[in-house]
Amino acid sequence: MVTFIVAVLTAYLLMSKFERTKTPIAVLTQLLAVAVIGRWLFVAIPNVQPTTALIMMTALYFGWTSAAMLALFVPVLSGLLLGLGPFVLYQFLGWLLVVTVVVVLRPLLRRSLVLLGLVGLGSGFLFGWTTNLSYAEVIGTDFLNLLVLSVPFDLAHGIGNVFFLIVLRELFVRIFVRDEG
Repeated sequence: MVTFIVAVLTAYLLMSKFERTKTPIAVLTQLLAVAVIGRWLFVAIPNVQPTTALIMMTALYFGWTSAAMLALFVPVLSGLLLGLGPFVLYQFLGWLLVVTVVVVLRPLLRRSLVLLGLVGLGSGFLFGWTTNLSYAEVIGTDFLNLLVLSVPFDLAHGIGNVFFLIVLRELFVRIFVRDEG
């Protein structure tokens, strides 16, 4: 219940802050569509999808608020295609943590593709551990067991992030970040 209240309060504050952002809504809408479709297209490969990489690049080039809006709406909209459950709140919180890490390290990540890849790898685990909390809270499963059992999936997510960051970064900048491309 506490997690639900934190997620709802965070979402409300985020949407209030978004009204004052300078990122064009059309760009975010396009990124949201690409992230949701990308997640759906790769559903056959467990935990490998371009969504986390897109959210990371949004944080890198458009800032915390814009990326956090993607982190809020991607799990909800993709959940309409893939299934909804209490884990959607944890997906939002997991991606919000990833966004925060990227924004804190932003100056370094813009200069180093290797560091960006390492953060992408780590983000697979950070996101996975956060979503594991949903199972621990809802089902009552031992969290430590979940961490151990999820290692292959979190590793696949992290490796997928590295791949998508390398492959999509230049294209992302060229299409969405016109003033820096």
